[in-house]
Parts: sequence; C-alpha cells; structure tokens
Amino acid sequence: MKQLDQNGQEAVQVTVVGVIANLLLSLMKGIVGFFFLSSALIADAAHSLSDLMSDAVTLWSIYISRKPVDDSHPYGHGKFETIGTFFISMMLILAGFWIAVHGIGQLDNPIVPQLPAVWMAAFSIVAKELLYRYAAHIGRKQNSRILLANAWHHRTDAISSLVVLAGILGAVLGYPLLDPIAAIIVSGWIIKTGLTIGYESIKELTDQVVEQEILRSIDSILTHVKGVEHFHQVRARRMGPYMLVDLNIEVEQTISVSASHQIAERVRYSILDRIPSVNEVLVHVDTERPHGEAPPKLMRPQKEIEADIQATVETFPEITELTHIICHYLSEKLTVQVHISVDPQRQIIEAKEIAHRLKTKIEQIDDIEAADIHLEI
Repeated sequence: MKQLDQNGQEAVQVTVVGVIANLLLSLMKGIVGFFFLSSALIADAAHSLSDLMSDAVTLWSIYISRKPVDDSHPYGHGKFETIGTFFISMMLILAGFWIAVHGIGQLDNPIVPQLPAVWMAAFSIVAKELLYRYAAHIGRKQNSRILLANAWHHRTDAISSLVVLAGILGAVLGYPLLDPIAAIIVSGWIIKTGLTIGYESIKELTDQVVEQEILRSIDSILTHVKGVEHFHQVRARRMGPYMLVDLNIEVEQTISVSASHQIAERVRYSILDRIPSVNEVLVHVDTERPHGEAPPKLMRPQKEIEADIQATVETFPEITELTHIICHYLSEKLTVQVHISVDPQRQIIEAKEIAHRLKTKIEQIDDIEAADIHLEI
C-alpha cells in the first residue's frame, strides 16, 4: 500500500486507536449486558460494533483518497473519502433501526438489569467522549469530512451510553421500562446522526456549492492581486479532504500572453497559500467581460489574418521587412498592430505616406476593423 504523508499517518493513527477501543468496548458492553440483563447495554454494544465497521471504512477511504492523480482519476481520489462517509452514514442508520427493533421487543417484558451494567455504561461514556475529542481534533486539523464523521460516530456512542446509563439506573430504582425506552431513544439519535452525515456526503458528491465563507475568502484574495481588473464565475467544489477552485479573471486588454500568465499564477499561488484546504486552482484569463448568454462572435484565426497581411505587405516594394504582427480580438472586433521597416534613407514624410497606404489596404481585409502601423527605426 502506498506511503502516506504526515496527514495520512495521523488519520490512520486516530482510526486505529478507535478500532482497538471499539473492539474492546463492544465486547465488554455485550458481555456485561448479557450477563447482567440490560437490553439497553446490549443495544449500545451493537452501536460500538457499528463504530468498528465505520473505522474499517474510514481506513480504506484514507488510503484511497490520498492516492496521487493518475490517468483514470485526473482530479485525484478525494471523492472516495466522501463515498466512505456515505457508507458510514448508512451503517449508523441500520444500527439505529436494529437497536429500535430490539428495544421495542423488550417493552412487553422488561428485565431489571444489575448494578455492574451501570458501571459499564459510565465507563463507556468517558471512553467514547475521549475518542470523539481526539478524532475531531485531527479531523478539523486536516479538514477531513470522514474523520469528522467518524468522530461523531464516537460522540453518538457516548451520548447513547449516557441515555443507557439513565435507563439502567431508572430500571434498577424500580422502573424497568426505562431500560428498553432508553434503547429506543438511543436508536432515534443514531438514525438522526446517520441521516445528517449522509445528506452532507450527498451534497458533496453532487458538487453542491461550498461554504459561502470560502467563496468570500477567495473574493477577498482576488481584490488584492495586482493586475486583476475584475473577476467572475468563482466556483469551488470539494473532493474529500481537498477542494478544487476555478475562476475567471480580467486583465488589461493589450498586455502580452506571458504577462497575463504571470497574473494568473499570482492568483493561483495566493489562493493556495491563504486557503490550506484548496489543492488545485484553475484560472481562466479574459481580456474583457463576457457578452451575456449569447455565444461569442468567432473571427478568423490569427494565422489566417497574418497570411493576408503578409500578402498585402508584399505588394509594397518600399517595405524592406515585416517585423511582427499583433492581433487584438476585443469587443467582437479585430484590431491589428503591424510593425514594418523601410529604407532608412527615406524621408520621414515618405515613410508616413507608405504606412498610411498600407493601413488603408489592411483595413480592407475581411474581419479587420482597424490597423495600427508602426515604423521600425
């Protein structure tokens, strides 16, 4: 299995601790519940067992989601973590239904549990709350939805054990119905948590818009990047523990492609540096604002324009060299800059007259709105 980075190793470590704890707790609660007659504690043991299965799914998701980009997954494997989160939610819901059925079955014939079941429930509360705090700390540190989901699995077990403790105490004090009622209450809490986590994972799988706070942070960054005139269509989506951002920026209309690329790279690195959860930024550079929903007017490619200009220039024997051509496609119009050289012995007034005639001829070429002729000295 591939080597994990530091975040991956921390995620595995916290999950392995959870595996060991859940295995021991499910065995201990199951044994104590069986021998000391607590249906609520047996239900809680089943909940811990579902935690154990969720730990297995978490481990699998951690390894898969942190694999590097490959030909089959050009955007990485982050969605596998979201899939793992969804499976954990399903396990929670199924565990909740099982506990509810078990508790309802005990209502007609409640059994009074014995005192050791009380101590076992109290121990479980402390252990699972500590596991929750540990897993939640690592999950928030790594911005990992699956670690946070698994942490909440620990928290639901702690809360269910608290309800179990209350039910067992009530039964010991002479109210035997409280034990199965506690089991049913626990089941409702577990199902609610499973539905919440499942809904969040579905939103992520369907690329629902990320938190507005993230988008506001990106907007703030863009307003301070030099060279960005305007920006629009700022979008972000989650890929498990990672986030992908794409956006459009507008730059000065006549700067070079390389200068535009520098501005785009400045935008990209600013976002990556300021928002650690973002691991990929795609920046599209515009020279002007989009023209509504109508499709843009497409003019001929620059190579064809250059060929026509070259042919026109060749009809002027006075021109010694065509140095370069720059095309500006702006506001659905084409403007060209043409740089030429003439015999340096010619008078300036003659050179200007040649440039004027060339300008007139070039502006007769299809698609060209205006021509700007530059004389090279």
